[in-house]
Order: sequence, then structure tokens, then C-alpha cells
Amino acid sequence: MSGQNRRLLAVASSGKLCRLQNFNFPAFPQRATIMLMKSRFLCLVICTLLLAAITPLRSEQPPANSRREFKIGLLVSLTGSWNSLGQNTVAALQIANDQLKVAAKAEHGGYRFKLFVRDTALDPARALAAIQDLDKRGVKIVIGPQSSSEVAMIKPYADAHNILVISQGSTASSLAIAGDNIFRLCPNDKREADAIVALMRHDGINSIVPLWRNDAGNNGLHDSVKAAFETLGGTVTSGFQYQPTTTDFSPVTMSIASQIQALLTAGADPNSVGIYLAAFDEAVDVFHSAAANSVLSSTRWYGSDGVALSAALTGDVSAAAFAVSAYYPNPTFGLDDALQNLWQPVADAIEARTGIPADAFALSAYDALFVVEQALRVTGNLKDFASFKSAFVDAANSYSGVTGSTALDAAGDRLSADFDFWAVRQVNGTFSWIRIGTYTNGSITLF
Repeated sequence: MSGQNRRLLAVASSGKLCRLQNFNFPAFPQRATIMLMKSRFLCLVICTLLLAAITPLRSEQPPANSRREFKIGLLVSLTGSWNSLGQNTVAALQIANDQLKVAAKAEHGGYRFKLFVRDTALDPARALAAIQDLDKRGVKIVIGPQSSSEVAMIKPYADAHNILVISQGSTASSLAIAGDNIFRLCPNDKREADAIVALMRHDGINSIVPLWRNDAGNNGLHDSVKAAFETLGGTVTSGFQYQPTTTDFSPVTMSIASQIQALLTAGADPNSVGIYLAAFDEAVDVFHSAAANSVLSSTRWYGSDGVALSAALTGDVSAAAFAVSAYYPNPTFGLDDALQNLWQPVADAIEARTGIPADAFALSAYDALFVVEQALRVTGNLKDFASFKSAFVDAANSYSGVTGSTALDAAGDRLSADFDFWAVRQVNGTFSWIRIGTYTNGSITLF
């Protein structure tokens, strides 16, 4: 061995190589070998001490005993009604998951998520079967389902089996129950009712004829709208409640038309009468039937969050044309214009994947995954469900994402009560959803 052997030891520190020592050994092989071994041992000790010194102590680092990949179930409608939200929800969570993976890799830690997508087709029975299957696979966090009927169906199972459910679209106030395992990152139907009723009154509507789908969410909307409208001195007729399985809407529209005619006969100003429709994509069939009725064609229609931004409606020429002529604004909980630099890139990325404009419901699903990640930074795992649930509430109350503050009320529903109004309009020969106004801090603004 040469008498001028050199050994360099380098450690990574702030991205640089740090030279610790040059070692010169005499030309005696055995002695040189012993000295080399000693020097390596010494360098190992020094290296260990240096690495310990430069490793930051970060309170947000995952605990040492944490599982770094967690399973997230997605219950969404991909083939049933309201599938526009289902598709956008999947895209939103894929985008959020990709971003969290990049962040985890950058910090050599963090958390990663495996998404288990289940198509419920907006069917409560399928939603229940799906969450039971996910539970067998060890999934304890579920985002979705998007309708209140589905949430009502899975709630007993989720509560009994320690599964945290985060719905991005359920609004029924009947599900606003403190202490359960259901959380909703959207405002409940009472807040939505305040918004749409404020718009009706702004437009001079004094009487409404309600038409609504018989399910938990739309029943809740009907009840809340009726209460809010009557509180302001308005008149609400008996309306018509149809079944989710309805395909022939002729009897439905005939009944609505006769109730409007009765109001007009009693002296109501035609411009003061409106129709309130709480529905999902079957609104397309409702409009097909209503288009042939002159009374319904000349009356203003108002909608709900279940149809806002529906691709099924803008994709049907005759139904879309009726929606344009009927005015038909639909409320959905609003996005803060001051945060557009945050939510617009995400909304654009979602639309690039699905071809469907993204609303606040889909973007709240995006935010949901970040809230979950923040909660896991506190607990590190899901072994103690009560601790994780408490951490989730704390994280939601302190987090501000692309949809703004995700703070929850006592029942676990989103506190934010601002809404956007969307309506179908024809732009350059194409039917599109256009944002026509807002409801902010109790005030209506129309564009």
C-alpha cells in the first residue's frame, strides 16, 4: 500500500460535501490497515454526531411509529345522477394526492394516500355496500358520498365501525348531528335556503310552487326553503313531491301548472310567481315535459345545488334551451374571489381531466385530503380513532384551503354560508353554465 494513501469522508450537509480529514499512512501495510480502520471508526462517530446535529426537530414530522400510507375511500356517483360532481371529485382528489406525494418526497417523510374509488351511482344501497367493502379492506377514512340519502344510509354503519366520513355534497339539516362520525365540508340546506329565498325576494317573487325529489337532501331543501320563504311573508303551495324512480313527468308538470293557474286566478301577478325545483339530473326530463306547457314556460324557475353545473343539462339541447328561457338560477356554496389565485388553478386542472367546470363542492373534496393529512401529522396513525377524529376537527377548524376556511359548526358542517348562483346561458351557440351572481354576508349581487 502506498505511503501516501488518502481517505476522504463526506457527509451531506446543506447540499454540500464536507471534507473532514486527510490521512497519511506510512508504507507498512499492517500498521496502515489498523490505522485506516481506526480512522474510519472515528469518522463514523463524527458523521453520526453531525447528522444528529443537522436533522431538524420538526413538530409536524410524522411520529416514528406512523404508517406513512393511508387508505382513503371515495364514494361518488360516476354513472348515476349528479355524476358531474362524482367525476370532478375523483379528479380533485387525484390532484391533491399527487401534490401530497410530491411534498412527502421532498421532505423525505410526510404521508401518502391510496385512493379506493367506488361508484355508488347515487344509490344509497350501493353506498352502504361500498362502505362495508371498504371497511373489510381496512379503510377508515371516506370522502363522499355526495348525496344526503347516501349519507343517511351509511351513517349507522360508519358510527358503529369507527369510520370517518367527509361528505362534499350532503346538505340535509336532518343529518346535522353533533358527535357522530359524519362531517360535511359544505353548508347545510338551511344556509342554502337563505340564499335562494333571498334571490327570489330580490326578484319580486311572492309565491312559489315547489317541485322536489323525494330523498333526504331534496326533502331537506324543500322544508328549509318553505320555512324561510314563509318567514318572510311569502306563499308556498303544496307543490309536488316525485319519486326518484319517476320517468314520466307529465302528471307532475300538470299539477304544478294547475297550482300556478290557481294563484293567477286568485289575483297573483304573473311576475311574482315562481317555481322552486330541488332535483338532480332528472331536471332534464322535467324540462322536456314543462316545455310543452305555456304556463310553465312563462314562469320563472329557481333551482338547487344538485343541478348546478350539471353536464347532463347543458348536454341536452331542448332542456338547456328551456333552462335559458326559464331564468333558472341554481345556488352552490361560493368560492371567494379574493382566493381565486388559489382555487382557479385547481379548478382548471380538474376541468382539464373531466371536461366539466369544477364547483366548490369538488374543490372542498380537494381541501378535505389536506385536512386529513394535517390531522395525521398530529396523531401519526388511526389506532386511536377518537384521537384522530378530534385531530380532524381541530385541523378543519384551523385550515384554510382553496375554498377558504374549512371551519365546522358544532354538528360538523361547514360554517361558511356564502353562495354563488349559476344559470344556463347560450354563449356563441353553445349552452354553458355561467356564474350570474353571489350571496355574500346576506346580500345579493347580480352580474
